[in-house]
Amino acid sequence: MGVTEEIRFRARQGAKSFLQNVVLQSEYERWRDRAVDPHRVIFADAHHDRRPESMDRLTEAMEGTEFHAREFYCDFGGLTARQQLRASLDFMRLYAQAGTVVLCDNFLPASSCRKKPETRVIQLWHGPGAFKKFGYDAEEDIPPYYRGNVYRNYSLVTVSGPACVAPFRSAMRQPEGVVRPLGISRMDRCFEPGYREACRQEFEEAYPQARGKKVLLWAPTFRGNAGNPRLVGLESIERLGRQLGDRWVVIPSVHPHLVRHLNREDLRAKMPTERIIPEADVFITDYSSVMYDACLFHRKMLLFAPDLPEFLAERGCYLDLREFPGEIVTDGADLAGAVLRTEENYDFQKQEEFRKAYLSACDGHATDRILACIRSQRGR
Repeated sequence: MGVTEEIRFRARQGAKSFLQNVVLQSEYERWRDRAVDPHRVIFADAHHDRRPESMDRLTEAMEGTEFHAREFYCDFGGLTARQQLRASLDFMRLYAQAGTVVLCDNFLPASSCRKKPETRVIQLWHGPGAFKKFGYDAEEDIPPYYRGNVYRNYSLVTVSGPACVAPFRSAMRQPEGVVRPLGISRMDRCFEPGYREACRQEFEEAYPQARGKKVLLWAPTFRGNAGNPRLVGLESIERLGRQLGDRWVVIPSVHPHLVRHLNREDLRAKMPTERIIPEADVFITDYSSVMYDACLFHRKMLLFAPDLPEFLAERGCYLDLREFPGEIVTDGADLAGAVLRTEENYDFQKQEEFRKAYLSACDGHATDRILACIRSQRGR
């Protein structure tokens, strides 16, 4: 990060800290005397203008129950500072009267006050598994000079398997009992009858050029932080498409932060990455949690990370890379050969062991367990 970028980053962090610790706390206090409705549920997200897929199942499960949901979605990345402030203030009023708040990503307003004990905050999270370090374990995410608690007030954090509990507790600085392996709600859809066929039909409509060909899906995450993301490996992937020839089609599905930052709409997939995965013959990622989605569908995987030594030194991983059920490539010149080896000979037994460790709670019933937990909790 250059000097100018560092100054801007510090300025943004300072503004977020002031917003969290002063402005939004004060707004919550204005509404603190309002009664909490134990059946009012607020679904909130600051990264989408419509309901995120991560919230679909739980929202649907609450229909016709004792709960009444209010959805609060607003993509802060597309708003001015004034608009972000207005939306945050509106949320604080709702927050003070809600029995439950449901999140699926970082959402600063929910952590910006001393919430009432009778209000529960449920963090569904959006990604399964535990791969790259994040949150308080990664200075690029939360620098040491940030004043505030990004993950404050959580009553429950759901993860995909027992191996994920310790990493999430560490990253979010949560006490014992908050992070629980109940499964990832959005992944329940993967077990529904007809899901694979629906993905296939959607894929054929979105990518008619892939008919009769081998499909390679590249889904990298970003380096740095959401405000200043970096993409690594693009030139090698573009060269890979030429090397593999007409028998293959290479589909990039780059993280939305990168698409926006690079202004490269050609890197945005034509459908959600998770719905392309069932149709992929080989899946390539680097440090993205979407690798666990690929594992759930028993896709052949390889990890392409040209910056692996630097990444491990600067950010690091929770995952012991010896557990990864596929080839690890750091040199783009070796990528084409690795793809062909992966397509021809893949260790599915190792992948099954990996799945059991990180995805054992993803069995199609996660949403039921989460809803039961919401009903049983009294807030904290």
